[in-house]
Amino acid sequence: MIEIISIRSCDSGDGIRIVAECGGVKNTYTVSADDYLESGIVKGIASIEISEWLQNADSLYSARRAALRILASAQCSAQKLYEKLCHRGFPHECAKNAAEFAKEKGYINEDWQIENYLKTLVEKKYTGRRKVLPMLLAKGYSGDRILSLLDEMYTDEDFKKFRMEFLLKQFGKTKPDSFEEAQEMKKALYKRGY
Repeated sequence: MIEIISIRSCDSGDGIRIVAECGGVKNTYTVSADDYLESGIVKGIASIEISEWLQNADSLYSARRAALRILASAQCSAQKLYEKLCHRGFPHECAKNAAEFAKEKGYINEDWQIENYLKTLVEKKYTGRRKVLPMLLAKGYSGDRILSLLDEMYTDEDFKKFRMEFLLKQFGKTKPDSFEEAQEMKKALYKRGY
């Protein structure tokens, strides 16, 4: 059997700190307020299943709090957030749940993030279509979503314009004067993903 000794609010009301004693050993668990309200836990003697529930709910709450700290320092996709949480030692289920929670609550807006990356890569860094996709895939975004937003935002004419802007910036002209210069321009465009 397990005895619930105290139940207190913490984290500005987002969490509930529960102190429980089992076999003479006191443990402190922190669970989300929503999970606590659904659980129906009260002070006093409880079944041993409550101990397992408390451990799981504590891990889940910790993973969600860590996810919010990660997102407070930098935006990332739900997939990258999941990977970061796993890297920090959270169980896969808790990390997956925390990433889904962050996305569901609006802390992660992948379309907005992809659009911002595309604007920076395509319009400011003159990155071509061929290189944009793998760069954003590496950040954990869906390939279908990347391609869909890329097609919505830019036409082939836009990429031609950005290619010319890159050549002007890099070489001061858009047409080569010699074979060697043409090779250099091709090489530079290839590295940019054109």
